Amino acid sequence: MRVKAVAISCFFVLWAQVVVVQEPKHINTPKIVKGIYLTIETFEEQKSLDRIIALCRRTNINTLVIDVRSNGTNAFVIRNSRAKVKIDALHSLGLYLVARMIVFWKPDGWFDPASEHRWDQIARASRLAIELGFDEVNYDYVRYGGPNEPQSVTPMEQRTPIIRNFCQYLKREVREKTGKPISVDFFGVTFLRSESGVGQQVENAIENFDYVMPMVYPSHWAAGTFGIKDPGKSPYEIVFKSLTIGWKKFVDYPKRTAQLRPWLQAFGVGSIYPLQTMVYTAKDVEEQIRACYDAGCVGWVLWNPSSSYEKYEQALK
Repeated sequence: MRVKAVAISCFFVLWAQVVVVQEPKHINTPKIVKGIYLTIETFEEQKSLDRIIALCRRTNINTLVIDVRSNGTNAFVIRNSRAKVKIDALHSLGLYLVARMIVFWKPDGWFDPASEHRWDQIARASRLAIELGFDEVNYDYVRYGGPNEPQSVTPMEQRTPIIRNFCQYLKREVREKTGKPISVDFFGVTFLRSESGVGQQVENAIENFDYVMPMVYPSHWAAGTFGIKDPGKSPYEIVFKSLTIGWKKFVDYPKRTAQLRPWLQAFGVGSIYPLQTMVYTAKDVEEQIRACYDAGCVGWVLWNPSSSYEKYEQALK
């Protein structure tokens, strides 16, 4: 169902002029999430946000996943009060809003995933996002650094238990205290095998979150995966197989609380092994979405690092 229009005299004016700040009114999770990712800058800059609103009104997009800051005191560079006005206005359009929070990565390195201070900071930032009106909190970089990233001194065998404890902490301090859903991003390959080097094990995601969001971008699989010579050029096959082959191990897992909602590719990369660019089309996006539905997912979210989706618009209708 398309985002409903509302009787606001003009969408392209300052939100503070059209919406009165109130207590947050949350929206229930759509039966099928159809989402796109927004950078902080896209949310804060009114012209960019207006462009996204116009796209939502022309398509079936019902969900925005928006970057927020994780310091626990201010969700954006703009004041929280002004951000809340924008959030209320987006809600008035029927949009489900997810706050995406980067957990352990930072520009100059990594936070220690075992740091209880960082855990508390993330929990406070999460509750703040929900107080501002976000309907869900999504967590990314819930892991240690990979082979080409800054390395931790934490012994390999301790990493998965530490990440598991953190996931349990989020369930207790955010999910149970706020009553709002939480989701987590994991590498797509974790559905096939645990990644002890970074501490990601699917069981720890599906036991503690409402939604697990594997990053199953076709460009991020090595040549020959699932018997496919060029994964980047086989969007349906890669997404469908990566979801069904891995997920079937967990569908009947007795402690599972999470449902499946993957991240999909909406950027022009054909392969990262080695790095190759390609023209990514609406058809490529449409094929990934079709694979999600065929795999029984409860939705999907497109990732584009610059929040530019107009050339994929036909796939979103």
